[in-house]
Amino acid sequence: MKKVTFIFLFVILVSMGLAQYDIVFIPKLVGIPYFNAMEKGGEQAAKDLGVNFIYSGSTTDSVAEQIQMVDNFITRGVDAIAVAPNDPAAISPVLKKSMTNGILTMTSDTDANQDARDLFINQARPKEIGYQVMDTVAKILEGEGKFAIVSGGPTAWNLNTWISYLQERLAEYPNIELVTIRYAGEDVQRAMDVGLSIMQAFPDVEVLVGMNSTSGPGLAQAIKVAGKTGEVYATGITTPSMFREYMKEGIVPEFILWDPVELGYLTVWAAKYLLDGNTLPENQPINVPGISTKPIYYPDTKELVLGPPLVFTPENIDNYDF
Repeated sequence: MKKVTFIFLFVILVSMGLAQYDIVFIPKLVGIPYFNAMEKGGEQAAKDLGVNFIYSGSTTDSVAEQIQMVDNFITRGVDAIAVAPNDPAAISPVLKKSMTNGILTMTSDTDANQDARDLFINQARPKEIGYQVMDTVAKILEGEGKFAIVSGGPTAWNLNTWISYLQERLAEYPNIELVTIRYAGEDVQRAMDVGLSIMQAFPDVEVLVGMNSTSGPGLAQAIKVAGKTGEVYATGITTPSMFREYMKEGIVPEFILWDPVELGYLTVWAAKYLLDGNTLPENQPINVPGISTKPIYYPDTKELVLGPPLVFTPENIDNYDF
């Protein structure tokens, strides 16, 4: 009888040791290179850390579908949910529900209301991103000229915050004018159409800035279609794979991003770290095996920041394969 009891307890202990956390990431939409890269990083982290990574999202940037997905995972009783919200305000109530149900609730890439999540995994501090984009525009314009911005959704917290800091930095360039801000959602074709309309409405515009990963490539294609290569330039925030050919064609002098593979990795790592009962060190670099940067946790905003933005140029773009 003692032997049977021992075996029974042993099986239970082994099973507990093999138990995996279910960690969910819901992107703004699936099927675009940026979030594909985050998925890749999340999968690698899951493999390294022994957790179950669930990547699930809509094929469109649907706010309603994203909210429903969160609700479904709450019902399933997963251990952690991370979301890149399409509409931070709209999704916050269901994220609060997730927290109430004892699920570790995080945002990644894009934030929601601060009281609606336990942690925000941020790619870089918004001010650094906005300032760097503006400095890049100024470099392309050589300190003088006109530019336009095409963003994603008008309610995207991260994009709007970057733009606000870009405009703050713009004040330091008195000979540069921002002529318009327009929106194209998460759609390359729509961004191309918007880019063409901007060049028609503002024939003296010299730089088109895409503030999300699909707008930049759409704007570069618009320049190409309009026959404006060498007259108008594209830049912004996107993946190397989406800007590489345009850079080689001289349409994109340089652009901004970070490593979304590492952002996906950090998201899963942070979930596992917190689920294990750990507390993030505050205001100091954290050694995270598996990524190249040392993220910093800022407790005042409950924000874990991957690192400073990267500037991609013709000299370094081929070093990145996402």
